Amino acid sequence: MTRPRLPAFACGLSIALAAIAGPGPAPALAELPLDLEGTWFVLIHYRDPASANPDAWRWRDRVWNFARKGTRLQWTEYPLVIFADTTGRFEKIAGNPRSRVLAAWEPNASQAKTLADGPRVNDRGAKTKTLRGSDAGGWHSTRRMAQVSASVMGYHEQLSVTGLEGLPVLERRDIVGNALTNAGEGFIRYEVSEIRDDGATLAGTYERDGRHRGRFRAWRTPPVRSLLKKGRTPNQRAAEAMMGDEAARP
Repeated sequence: MTRPRLPAFACGLSIALAAIAGPGPAPALAELPLDLEGTWFVLIHYRDPASANPDAWRWRDRVWNFARKGTRLQWTEYPLVIFADTTGRFEKIAGNPRSRVLAAWEPNASQAKTLADGPRVNDRGAKTKTLRGSDAGGWHSTRRMAQVSASVMGYHEQLSVTGLEGLPVLERRDIVGNALTNAGEGFIRYEVSEIRDDGATLAGTYERDGRHRGRFRAWRTPPVRSLLKKGRTPNQRAAEAMMGDEAARP
């Protein structure tokens, strides 16, 4: 009997729940080339050897959206992903009411359900870049820094997606400089080593600026959703939170 095929976002949910239940049999490699178009939730686990806790695993997450616009590829990244259930993600410590938990956070069942319905994002900090090229030759944003003055420093981001006909590499480079010199450069690199669930899940290594190293996993989801509307104003919510902090003090 032919096994029914799950929709892409259901595959992502099954991977998130499998992480809670424990390891299972290795999924089969997807057919290539990989089509990136659509929405992806990206979960990163890494270590920072220069921190006060060099052996601790840390986490980051974000949402990517890829869309083909004629002959170009548009890449949007949302760095602020919002969950009503913040279990395992943030904790309140002295001086920081929303400190990231030092752990390799994985979505619990409630959080995985949120992702399966479409991740909620805050548009603040979202960035969109248009890349030119092809699946075979790779996709690249413009490599020319807009600031050409020799006396004024400029900032430029370069994004690239290569290897779609094999194991993809996604990279972002942040360049600071002017017409005469390159004063500094940072980078983030996602190197895919596994493609699972008929292309619905990617896994591989993560590196940032040669310092943060670890692993990442990305799985397909439905399109992003905006933040829930709340009846109270931001100032009202901040005042209530402050009063709650005061009441909790001994």
